[in-house]
Amino acid sequence: MKGLSEPEKALVRANALKTLNASRFPHIRFTTEAIAQTGNGYRLTGKLHIRGKSREHVIDLHTEDLGAAWRISADTTVRQSNYGVKPYSLLMGSIRVADEVSVAFTAVRAKDD
Repeated sequence: MKGLSEPEKALVRANALKTLNASRFPHIRFTTEAIAQTGNGYRLTGKLHIRGKSREHVIDLHTEDLGAAWRISADTTVRQSNYGVKPYSLLMGSIRVADEVSVAFTAVRAKDD
């Protein structure tokens, strides 16, 4: 399967920003209300704010000691329709994003001295 061309990527981005109403809601935010230590990190319980709607959400944050730094990673699943977002589609539905999407990140942060 061939990846998207640069013009196609630009179109996807523009449509995603439109779908999220990014001009009115420029940020997606998670506000932590409780933190519990787990075997390999922390469980963050709080509210996820997307497109003016807030819902309870849990994120499992994994930490790894790299010596001079920490590796922090998380992945979670978000159902777009829970936030009033109609899943993006292109080319009459031949390309589309599922209602349930995965969001993941990894970061490395130096330890404080």
